[in-house]
Amino acid sequence: VLIPVFALGRAQELCILLETFWERMNLKAPIYFSTGLTEKANHYYKLFITWTNQKIRKTFVQRNMFEFKHIKAFDRSYADNPGPMVVFATPGMLHAGQSLQIFKKWAGNEKNMVIMPGYCVQGTIGHKILNGQRKLEMEGRSTLDVKLQVEYMSFSAHADAKGIMQLIRMAEPRNMLLVHGEAIKMEFLKGKIEQEFSKCC
Repeated sequence: VLIPVFALGRAQELCILLETFWERMNLKAPIYFSTGLTEKANHYYKLFITWTNQKIRKTFVQRNMFEFKHIKAFDRSYADNPGPMVVFATPGMLHAGQSLQIFKKWAGNEKNMVIMPGYCVQGTIGHKILNGQRKLEMEGRSTLDVKLQVEYMSFSAHADAKGIMQLIRMAEPRNMLLVHGEAIKMEFLKGKIEQEFSKCC
């Protein structure tokens, strides 16, 4: 299973979830994270655990949550190892780097899976496979057949439309400016905001 992640925040959140689940279920399949920025980030999370939220700090009494027992640094050669494994690799949208290299290697086997844990920008490979594309044009005019399973699990750090509407209700701003997102979706959200809040203002 390949899980393309952003190196900061998302990677650590998912590492904690899997570490806890592996322990509870006594699973033995190895879990790896790609080295580089994720490894550095993990080191700093471990170092500054007292800066994290209360729930994480509470577990620090027993052990440091970022002292992963089941999760090890990934080496390129491991991608060819037989048997099951889970790999967290960056970047999160499969547009370059280690996650894309592993994806290319594993894409042709239906026993493999990629779990996309967040939003993917239009045009990225992550976006294409989430929309069901099974033949991808790669650089150098080669075609990649995607046979692996594709799953989406939302771990987005951004609020969705519902969350934004809630925030507007609570904050009651005089003006709203939408600056981040896809034009069509922002247009839709603008309509919802005008529809709901033009009556009260």
